[in-house]
Amino acid sequence: MNKTSKEILSYFITVMKETLEKMIKEERQAYLEENAHTKANGYYLRNLNTPVGKIEGLRVARTRDGGFSSELLPYRKSYMPGFDQLIYALFYAGISTRKIGKVFEALYGMNISHTMASRLTKVAKEEIEKWKERPLEKRYPVIFVDGTYFPIKRGIVSKEVIYVILGIRKDGRREILAYDIGGEGESANMWKKLLREIKERGVEEVELIVGDGLVGLKEAIAEVYPKSKYQHCVLHAVKNTLTKVKVRDRSEIAKDLKEIYKARNKVEAINKLKMLRVKWCKKYPKIVKWWEEKADELLAFMEFPEEIRSMIYTTNSIERLFKEVKRRLKVMEVLQGEESAEKVLYVILRELNERLMSRKLKNFEAAMERYYENKHSSVLNVNVYEETQFT
Repeated sequence: MNKTSKEILSYFITVMKETLEKMIKEERQAYLEENAHTKANGYYLRNLNTPVGKIEGLRVARTRDGGFSSELLPYRKSYMPGFDQLIYALFYAGISTRKIGKVFEALYGMNISHTMASRLTKVAKEEIEKWKERPLEKRYPVIFVDGTYFPIKRGIVSKEVIYVILGIRKDGRREILAYDIGGEGESANMWKKLLREIKERGVEEVELIVGDGLVGLKEAIAEVYPKSKYQHCVLHAVKNTLTKVKVRDRSEIAKDLKEIYKARNKVEAINKLKMLRVKWCKKYPKIVKWWEEKADELLAFMEFPEEIRSMIYTTNSIERLFKEVKRRLKVMEVLQGEESAEKVLYVILRELNERLMSRKLKNFEAAMERYYENKHSSVLNVNVYEETQFT
């Protein structure tokens, strides 16, 4: 800060100090008029941190009975209103509570302890529950289910799963529908619980549920949303496949698999899958068999309009969300217990949700309108997999 800026700030703080002293004195006068039994009793001095700087030697009016207190000044705090909002802003930006304390010490010469910063960033449990139980839309054409791991301390530190369900509304806006924490490994029961929760909150229709192949997930979907199609994340399938083939074959197999999921329609994709068998069955019979057996769930996305297929054949959109969550959590290193983890995740996910809801996926709404118009046509309802057996 240059000299001119310092002088301006100093002048501003002086004016603020004089204004506050005058207003507090007027508050005292109003108190004395209502309480004739007491009188003014001079002033006491106190220092006060404000978002624009520190006021030193502020003259605070007082009364003999000790009953007067200014509503302008924070009760039993050394800082003015405004700091809470600043701390929240830093917290939302992914700054740890310990680092927030260092920021305040550097900027204001003000010692904010880790405990104090944590207290200021506390979120009421009722607020979290209200958001997690909010009503949802009746129809979400596509939802994504996935989990990620982060260290949580419950006596000992262990990596636990953060479960998230992300939906796409029919207008193309994405929305975080549900999240939860628990366990050291992904649980089909947890997915079933979360799917039931969103159903109870109003989600009646889901066309496609995209996941990464978790054991038991298909069964959970069949129980809660029996009319929904399941899409196994294609890119996860490709990645897992390539780890099982020899290095010299990976590039060519990756190209052959891409021809399958980039086909113009399901019939063409099945024909490409047949070519995969002819080419690779002898060398990698288990891989070819797996792709054939999983064909329905790997190619479910092909029943949807071509311009939105790249948005729905993979869990990439929810993984990008996880990447941002982890970036925010990284400064915290370890979440201190379930209650702390719940609050931190709520703050982060709600802010990210507002960002997701602010824009629409290009062409999604128009594409889904065409899909629903043609949903019951024979073209979309034919089971190509059953009609084109791998013989």
